[in-house]
Amino acid sequence: MAQGAKLSDAARREFEEIVGSRHISDDPAILSGYAWSCGVGKVPGDSKFAKFWPVVVVMPSTTEEVAAIVKCCIRHDLHFKAHSTGYGSMANVSSDRSISIDLRRMNQLEIVPEDRMAIIGPYATAGMLQAEALKHGMTCHIVGAGPAHSPLASATSLIGVGITSQGTSANMRNLLSWEWVSPKGDIVRGGTSGSDCGWFAGEGPGPGVRGMIRGFFGAGGGLGVFTRIGYKLYPVPLKGVLRDTGSLPQIGSEIPEHFGFHQVVWPDVECQREGTFQLLQDDLVFAMLRMPADHIGWTVTATNAEYIEKSEAGTLPEVAWTENDSSWTLLTVARSAEEHAWRTACLRDIVAASGGRFLKLDRQDEQVLFRNLFTSHYVPRVLRPASGITTSFGVLDSFHFLPRAIEAGETILKGQNQPGGHLTQGGKEEQWIWPQEGRYMWAENILQFDPAKEASRRAALHSLLDHFRESWANPVGHTALSVGPIADVTGARFGKAASYMRKVKNAFDPEDRSKSNEYVIAAMPAAVEKILPLARPIFASRPMLWLVSRMLAKSGI
Repeated sequence: MAQGAKLSDAARREFEEIVGSRHISDDPAILSGYAWSCGVGKVPGDSKFAKFWPVVVVMPSTTEEVAAIVKCCIRHDLHFKAHSTGYGSMANVSSDRSISIDLRRMNQLEIVPEDRMAIIGPYATAGMLQAEALKHGMTCHIVGAGPAHSPLASATSLIGVGITSQGTSANMRNLLSWEWVSPKGDIVRGGTSGSDCGWFAGEGPGPGVRGMIRGFFGAGGGLGVFTRIGYKLYPVPLKGVLRDTGSLPQIGSEIPEHFGFHQVVWPDVECQREGTFQLLQDDLVFAMLRMPADHIGWTVTATNAEYIEKSEAGTLPEVAWTENDSSWTLLTVARSAEEHAWRTACLRDIVAASGGRFLKLDRQDEQVLFRNLFTSHYVPRVLRPASGITTSFGVLDSFHFLPRAIEAGETILKGQNQPGGHLTQGGKEEQWIWPQEGRYMWAENILQFDPAKEASRRAALHSLLDHFRESWANPVGHTALSVGPIADVTGARFGKAASYMRKVKNAFDPEDRSKSNEYVIAAMPAAVEKILPLARPIFASRPMLWLVSRMLAKSGI
């Protein structure tokens, strides 16, 4: 058991005075739940537990209590890490002297319909928020982590992209006003809330600070604790609740009036790209998602056994055939029958002109796929075939690079998820792709493996590391996983982003109390910062990738 340092009696008394004895625990059985290391973002070693366990877990209920906890950490030479819903392993502590600040008691959620926004705390989940927003004819963005994630966490601290980004933007752009406990324990409000004018705007006159507090990727818990935000919502022609159909695990939803749900395929990725540009130019769809055919197969089958049985028998629905990988799942929304008819007609013209065709879906499959798209419930299906998953957090660039993204996905997998390989068997490239606000293509490569087998962990790590080699050799847009040392090795392609992040970190957190492995390396000598990009050819060499993947497969990352 890799527990950290023992909490002193004096520190414990102070924490109890802040949150009450009921809301603090150093019981190993409790701490183990905060040291689980098999979620998205990690490849575990021979244990599914992280290297570091929290010294103690404390659960505040107010921003003032969070600030008091941070100041207590400073007095007793402790680090801290914020923990919201804990979906990914990014919430794990990063030192043996770190506490976990569990924010689950801070689940405030208020809809402000006149401003098309919500005011939320760290533990208001996306599923909760969408359910409340739909009562007012609005919806929210839900990142790829699914409805159990914290919109506050993704908006302030970690990427924030999801499959409905065409119609609901992405959470780095949905952040409005914010409340923050700095690494020194100061309570800071940004935007309109700082002037007691509500929560509807994140910035006022003068230079903006969103780039400083989160940038593109976010600080991953390395820059204090965010406790409340204003958050943007989006209108939809649906007021109330989605009507469920089917039964577990194949729960679907009735497709609301004036919504259009379509599955379109093209003969090849070049034709798909041509059709995509037209769809985005005419702003026809609310959501569009390209998911690998085998992932669609997992979604429309109730169990792994059913999927395998139908796959081997050749009885999977056409939408799950691998030859139909050049596809889009499309959702249109309209406010009248006339608008719905217009959107549908334009869509059919574009698909026909670009050489595509519409697939006919079984009613149950259609309803299941619709529900998974609109609510981002795909995550349990993606996780179902394997007990370990990580992702390349791949590409952000023009759809001009769509064929290149597909090719790169196949290159880094190298057939390891085909029969005889060490990854979970699946498609050749496993790329999930969607647009963001009609401008950018997001492509994310899903890697599934068996964490109990070293060979499988090694294959996952090699594919993940090979992603960087591939992006350095043949760049395709922004590689979103480029954080910490990866950003420094990438070098000038990101300009001086890593250098400026380091200045921000050291200005607000000179003692590195808010410690995170997902943020920039704070104590980086200037000479090392200059040398790292020069060493990129060494890091990207195949012998080095082979060696590093073997080493990390034993200890995990």
